[in-house]
Amino acid sequence: MTPKSLHVLGLLGLLALCGCAGKGEVVPIDLIPVVQTTGQKPDVFVTVVSFEDTRPGAEEEGLGTRAHLWGGQSYFQIPGGQAGDAVAKAVVDYLKAKGWSVQLAKSPDEVGAAKPNVVLSGKVLALSVDAQSKFMKTEMAAKSKLAVQAKNMNDDSIVRMTLNGAGSQNVFLFDA
Repeated sequence: MTPKSLHVLGLLGLLALCGCAGKGEVVPIDLIPVVQTTGQKPDVFVTVVSFEDTRPGAEEEGLGTRAHLWGGQSYFQIPGGQAGDAVAKAVVDYLKAKGWSVQLAKSPDEVGAAKPNVVLSGKVLALSVDAQSKFMKTEMAAKSKLAVQAKNMNDDSIVRMTLNGAGSQNVFLFDA
């Protein structure tokens, strides 16, 4: 091998090692919705109530883990540790970006004073983010399952639905 190829291999090895640094740390994950805006603005006022986190073992497990290439793990957590609050905030941010009139209520007691047309509430049934470091890449996967309820405050009608989401991605440089 030539000295130049040894330098390239050394650089690649250094990059692989740098991508695996930070074992045992807790990495905060902010839920940020991806929004495609439209010109329509609904003529309703929505209040989103904090979602109930019903994931089994949610307090102990957090959001997920990142397994490092050379061993060890980092842990993903939502800042503040409350997945239900983070999901409700992400729903509010999404609706605001779409042009809706919306507010966040921490509890159902806060809803009445605002006099909304619709109250959104729900349960977090599943929410996880996991990453696995491999040579020259990190494989990431995220899953969510939400039970959402929308209550029309004018006629007390209710619409319920379950939303499922999953996705994965490979990245060269993982920076958390």
